[in-house]
Amino acid sequence: MKKLTAILLALILAFTLGACSKTEQAGEAEQTQIPVDPDVQMGKFDLPDIRFFDASLLDGSAVTADELFGECDVTAINIWATWCPPCLDEMDELAEFEKTLPDNVQLLLFCVDAPTHTEECQAILEEAGFEGRCIISATGDLATLVNDVQYIPTTIFVNNTGKQLCDSLVGAQQALDAAYKERINIGLKAAGKSEL
Repeated sequence: MKKLTAILLALILAFTLGACSKTEQAGEAEQTQIPVDPDVQMGKFDLPDIRFFDASLLDGSAVTADELFGECDVTAINIWATWCPPCLDEMDELAEFEKTLPDNVQLLLFCVDAPTHTEECQAILEEAGFEGRCIISATGDLATLVNDVQYIPTTIFVNNTGKQLCDSLVGAQQALDAAYKERINIGLKAAGKSEL
């Protein structure tokens, strides 16, 4: 009975957050989007920092943490999958948001199933008009972080050394622009920079 209760609670939480469990397979993801309660969408700020890693990008290049974060004061990393309806639903809005960011802020995507669905990942990003960088695999701290994420989409916000700046966003966002700006501004303020 306890096992059944735990399973039911996990399912309710996944559907309430408008997110997909990373263990879901294509075709099994929930199609109906339920609005996310603003008080529930915040993470617990307990994901690991991502200071040391190597990553492969969709364009075929390889980068280190230092190269990826570069001179950016704030980096948002959206973790998604090609089979996740909430992830796909927000892709157009992410693409538009990315184009509005100043040089010291960046939005990166990390497609967790891109190694086996590279062409589909590329097609989704092209259709959405996403012009930024998409990570398709990683080692080190970034691999640890992605493995610790339970629901996608999840977006984390880090500084130029990979230290988390604030709570993550879990699930598709009703007001993506405002939710991202709020967290990015936390990082910019901490760095003594102008807010968005």
